[in-house]
Amino acid sequence: MNETRPGSMQQIADALGVSRATVSNALRGTGRVGRELAERIRAEAARSGYVPSHAGRSLRTGKSANIGLVVPDFAMPLFPVFAQAFERAAKRRGMAIMVADSMGAAETQREEIRNIVARGVDGLVVIPLRGSNLADLALPVPMAVVDSAANPLNAASCDHRDGGRQVARHLADLGHRRVVILVSAEESTVSAERQRGMEEVFRIRDVRWKVVALRPDFDSVHDWAMGADMSGDLGGATACAAAYDAAAVGFATAMAARGLRVPQDISVTGFDDLIWGRILSPALTTVRQDLAAIAEQTLAVLADGAAPGRIFPVTLVARGSSGPAPRS
Repeated sequence: MNETRPGSMQQIADALGVSRATVSNALRGTGRVGRELAERIRAEAARSGYVPSHAGRSLRTGKSANIGLVVPDFAMPLFPVFAQAFERAAKRRGMAIMVADSMGAAETQREEIRNIVARGVDGLVVIPLRGSNLADLALPVPMAVVDSAANPLNAASCDHRDGGRQVARHLADLGHRRVVILVSAEESTVSAERQRGMEEVFRIRDVRWKVVALRPDFDSVHDWAMGADMSGDLGGATACAAAYDAAAVGFATAMAARGLRVPQDISVTGFDDLIWGRILSPALTTVRQDLAAIAEQTLAVLADGAAPGRIFPVTLVARGSSGPAPRS
């Protein structure tokens, strides 16, 4: 058992070789549990740091539970959409959502986690910042992380790697043989999974690729500048596969500013299916996540004890920003 985190009823049950119901009865003083066994259960609960509270009861019943949601940065358009998906899922369960913004800073993320727990939430959902590590957090309430399959704390997420595969197959089928992959500069399991998926397919389809990392503090303005800076050195690439829609939009805008046509001269794809990509002209080819399903499953992990780690399929949405590779 990890000594840095409070134990759970299931961990106590596993340690003593009894059922979770027996642990629950012993800690609540109900049911037919022998005195000696009850004392052993209480001792194990104390040793593991188990914190009994109304949180577990609220989550199990789904009544009047307050759930905290900590997002990386509301300045990025994906996370308000994520928050809306969780708000809808919580309402269906009779829960209330309290949202906090990490504002792109790791220290702020930890501070907001502490603040939101202190306000009395019964469970916590964290969409972590790129490169942040939450494994050492010791919280008195259950926490569910939404990231990628590569994160051992992941409760639910989309299949980022398969999304990368779908993008790569799409571009290879269009005849592209040299591609720029635009990824996060910071360590990111999401960006890395999307990149790995692309590279798996490109390797099989004999497509050459060049990986370009975004600036650590990237936003649409930085993306524009970055795209303009590299537009003269694309290495013969006829397509750009970006790990995020924001990067794809900035890149496409920069290419247009340099007189390159999308998709006639260079195709561009993104990931997340944000509103930015839909209002781009031509509209952005991207990958759509099932955010509603991710939110439902994450709350099921917190409230119902559902097994964590479920991965949901994604869908490639082909639009006007990707087309056949130019002949020259």
